[in-house]
Amino acid sequence: MQDDPFRGSIIDGVKEIAATSKGGMLWLSTPLLLLSALSPTGTHAEDIQFTPLTKDFLELINNDTLYNRYATPTQYDEYVAVHGEGITTNVSISMYIEGISSFRAQTMDFHLDMYFQQDWTDHRLAHNGSAPMLVRDKTVFKKMWHPDVYFANARSASFQHITDDNFLVWIYPSGRVWYDCRISASIMCDMNLWKFPLDSQQCAMRILSYAYPESQLRLKWTTHPGLVPIEVNSDIRMPDMHLVEVKEGYCNGTYATGVWSCMTATFHVDRQKMHHITQTYVPTGLIVVISWFNFWLDVDSAPARVSLSITTLLTISTQANTVRLALPEVSYMKAIDVWMGSCMAFVFGVMIEFTICHFAKNQEMIRKERGPNLIVDSALSTLFGAARDVDDLRGATPRKRQTDDDIMVSANSSNDTQHIALNILNPGNGEPRLRGIANEVERNGTKYIIGHDRLRRSRAKPSLGRLRQQVNSWRLSVSILSIAYPFHPLSSLCSRNGRSKINQIY
Repeated sequence: MQDDPFRGSIIDGVKEIAATSKGGMLWLSTPLLLLSALSPTGTHAEDIQFTPLTKDFLELINNDTLYNRYATPTQYDEYVAVHGEGITTNVSISMYIEGISSFRAQTMDFHLDMYFQQDWTDHRLAHNGSAPMLVRDKTVFKKMWHPDVYFANARSASFQHITDDNFLVWIYPSGRVWYDCRISASIMCDMNLWKFPLDSQQCAMRILSYAYPESQLRLKWTTHPGLVPIEVNSDIRMPDMHLVEVKEGYCNGTYATGVWSCMTATFHVDRQKMHHITQTYVPTGLIVVISWFNFWLDVDSAPARVSLSITTLLTISTQANTVRLALPEVSYMKAIDVWMGSCMAFVFGVMIEFTICHFAKNQEMIRKERGPNLIVDSALSTLFGAARDVDDLRGATPRKRQTDDDIMVSANSSNDTQHIALNILNPGNGEPRLRGIANEVERNGTKYIIGHDRLRRSRAKPSLGRLRQQVNSWRLSVSILSIAYPFHPLSSLCSRNGRSKINQIY
């Protein structure tokens, strides 16, 4: 069972009542009140009987001669006459944390909702009542002296007023005053984000007196039995932080105007990492893996590789900007910046790899094109009128007979150069084959003859003279074959198709 924040006050109140009361019935009722305060069912504030404000008490606080509300409980005349001057008023503080909202890194603050209790003794307010008097009127409370405690590093703070002012004051017969109020505050916290989002933060809330220095008012955390200085609601849940603990402490209240009593409540929180893993680390890691697909694409597929690299690079940049908007502009590097920078470096490296490979391949192609671009086989000259083939066609001397393949076309590819060899041995049997070759040359001339674009590039090179010599030899061969066999299909091929292709080359 958790300790109730009012339990210690109840016990102390019962003891004070027993010490100051007279009469047998009061002495008999005191153990009963004490047992009810210590029992599990007697730990709530509503179990105590409070007495209303009396007319004598109101006359006391309204009489400036009897009660000086501007003097501390240790500065009024009667107290000074008995105890002397220079006595410090001790104020015990405690709090119950009702709720904490998200710790915002952008504004470096967090919101806090708490019940704040202060406890001090003012003998001028002692009365003869049998129970503590309850004060719920702010007008009456303002006529009483009370500490001017404030939160030094609060960006904003306010009292709760719904549905009525959330505060109460108990005045015990001995003069002890218990003041409890509900406060909502936005507390500033200087976060160190160099490990973000793998960081832990410690945010201290500083509590001081505004007007009274430490020589007149001293703050301290409560030491009453049954009370803890700081109690936290166990149901507190935050979306991005986990509350580890809240520790009380002391701080240095030295200022230019003097030394002030200073207390701290330090909130130790750990940042939840699952949100950042699912929203930042996993997506950016997958984008880097996708950029590696470039390595499986052909180096000549420039549009695909460039598009993939640019898309992944822009996606990483967008993710980095999204993370940057949620954080303040600090001058040091954060852990998330290292991750985003590494991902961007990997994606950018893919683009550099493609650029280097593409440049290297272009350089290799240029080096290969510097040599002769046109290699003409002697078989091509044979096709268009070599002396040996002319003699065979005339039939002057029987030569070696071939098999059924009287006309053989061979196309060998070597370094983008095509070679054609036509062996004409028997014009009668080879007429159908010659017609087929003529049609094939007409349809796919570029497959067997050097391309026009490639020849144009070759003309600008030192091998241009050699190319012209070879073309001239082809023309001579064609002319000889056309004169020897004017009506043969091969003559038609050479005069019509062969000459046109040669003219294209030339």
